[in-house]
Amino acid sequence: MAFKYAWHGFKALLRYEHNARIHMVAAVAAIVAGAFSRLARWEWCAVVICIGLVISAEALNSAVEALADRITTEHDPLIGRAKDFGATAVTLLALAAVGVGCIVFIPKFIALFS
Repeated sequence: MAFKYAWHGFKALLRYEHNARIHMVAAVAAIVAGAFSRLARWEWCAVVICIGLVISAEALNSAVEALADRITTEHDPLIGRAKDFGATAVTLLALAAVGVGCIVFIPKFIALFS
């Protein structure tokens, strides 16, 4: 039953959260690039972990935002701070994922075009 709720949440995340769709497009692009680049196992591990972390952080951030909006729609500095912290977490993980992507993919593309 837990997987049913998780699947429902995943579909809702993609349906209602624009940034989640952007992260999913980036994830699919990384998977396609990895398939064409013939990544080593450790490289796949790094890419998959980054994808999982970024999508999970986006889901948690969206959950915080939904709960905060349910509590009040009025401006509240503490709720604003919580939302900002969630957005910061997603952004930092996305930047780390970009860094890992550069480490993994740039040498592959250089070798491809050399």
